[in-house]
Amino acid sequence: MTTQHDTDLVHSTVSFKEEPIQTQTQAEVFCERLETAMDNLVSIIEAETELLRDGQISELPTVAPKKNAAIESYLSGIRLASENAIALGNLAPESIQRMRERHGNLRPILQTNLQVVSTARSVTDNVIETVAKAVGSQLKTKGYTANGVMTTPQKSAQGIAVNQTL
Repeated sequence: MTTQHDTDLVHSTVSFKEEPIQTQTQAEVFCERLETAMDNLVSIIEAETELLRDGQISELPTVAPKKNAAIESYLSGIRLASENAIALGNLAPESIQRMRERHGNLRPILQTNLQVVSTARSVTDNVIETVAKAVGSQLKTKGYTANGVMTTPQKSAQGIAVNQTL
């Protein structure tokens, strides 16, 4: 049974204008855009976490570009917020407080995602190690026949190649 995960939750990538915030309207619009960027990031991280939990690793390549875009957008907003911290604090204090609270809620989501990614990586590494050992154990050792003739080992596999990108 395949569970359908909605990895299209990310709205269009949020972009930020690299100009100083000087009015209350600019501050409020910036805060809304940063919240959207944060929502996008949370949505895609939660989708990735669910895919990993459900073992649907083959779907991860479709999530990675969206996750990278969401991270880039969010970090761009954070950088601009830092550059305009005083203006934002003066022009939109309520919005800034709301964003700080939401930013605090982001940490547990990221920790959960990192734990799931770490677990998936560990399981994958264990499977690969087990397969490699099984392939290696199929090699027969040299020996002697009943007539005293040395046998040559038969090799069923020469090695194993693994793409370790996750």
